[in-house]
Amino acid sequence: MSRSIRVLGDSVAAGYGTDDSPAWPHRIADAPGESVSVTVRGGVGTTLTDHAADTATAGDSGEVTVLVHAGHNDAQVGGDGDPRVSADAFRAAAARLDAALSAADRVTSHAFVGLLPLLDVAGGVGFSAAQPQRALAFDDALAAAVDTHLPVARPIDAWRDRTRDGVHPTPTGHRAVASTVADWLAGEP
Repeated sequence: MSRSIRVLGDSVAAGYGTDDSPAWPHRIADAPGESVSVTVRGGVGTTLTDHAADTATAGDSGEVTVLVHAGHNDAQVGGDGDPRVSADAFRAAAARLDAALSAADRVTSHAFVGLLPLLDVAGGVGFSAAQPQRALAFDDALAAAVDTHLPVARPIDAWRDRTRDGVHPTPTGHRAVASTVADWLAGEP
């Protein structure tokens, strides 16, 4: 079976900091019995609201499965102490993107991969102790706004060994996300 997958993501899905180890989207390309082509759109700093504003999210041609793994940048706290994107704007953008993907003729299926917890770890990005709960609140808002949400953040403590800087997964973290996505894909046409 052949499948084309488009991942709308941020630096996590793009594999920022993975060195020679593949990020989770490219790990699902190894699914047994399938020929999988994966493309990732987005990168460092990309928000879910950016993807919701982009009318070309589904790709240019052919049928495609779309996986959205963005929102980490939306939930991060800015210099004023508030998330970069308000929870209401995030929820609305997720609902718009979900509706657009549902209506797109080329999209055979789609899902939203949940946010990671954004941890305060030694030598990491430097998040406050409140950031993991804020990211989980955004993940909960995402789950409420879309039809298919694939949770990956809980339990939070499991991510202490799955992230190298509080945001970007280690190979173990990428394997955990890929496993969740592969399980969902196995049930999709």
